[in-house]
Amino acid sequence: MEQLRNEYEEKLDSERALFAGSQRESESNVQALRNTMERLQNDYEEKLDNERASNEGAKRESEANVQALRDTMERMRNSYEEKLDNERAGHGSAQREAESNIQALRNTMDNMRNDYEEKFDLERAEHDSNRRESENRTTALRDTMERMRNDYEEKLDRERAAYETSKRDAEANITALRETMDSIRNDYAKNFNKK
Repeated sequence: MEQLRNEYEEKLDSERALFAGSQRESESNVQALRNTMERLQNDYEEKLDNERASNEGAKRESEANVQALRDTMERMRNSYEEKLDNERAGHGSAQREAESNIQALRNTMDNMRNDYEEKFDLERAEHDSNRRESENRTTALRDTMERMRNDYEEKLDRERAAYETSKRDAEANITALRETMDSIRNDYAKNFNKK
């Protein structure tokens, strides 16, 4: 019995020693994990601060680009309206030049839109957090450009209709003048033959 008790106590001491060693190792692992987590947290917060600063800068630059593009388009629209008023005054043969100017303006606007969309695609890749806001602005700009294009198309259609009406009136006047000249010529011929 004494021998069993000694063996049991010996095993118990061995277990306690193993448990104590395991506990120290576990505490050491926990401390190492805490240290690692602390470093990761610090690194993450630093990266997050840098990312926020970068995104704010990109946001300001994006807003500046949008405003600059709007200002440019406003100036172009005002210039176009002024040119269109001058074109109406000239009318006639100037219509072809006006259509050429309109087409050039459309091409310029398409190129600007393509450049703008390309820039925004690059910004989306670099700043994913601003993606939704950029897409909303792009959509608003597309809608504005579509409305402007529709307005220009409508004005051009009115100009064409006015031109066609003017052309028909001119042809009718020419026909009436020819008929009047033919009548005068015939009357003159009759009077001359009587003499």
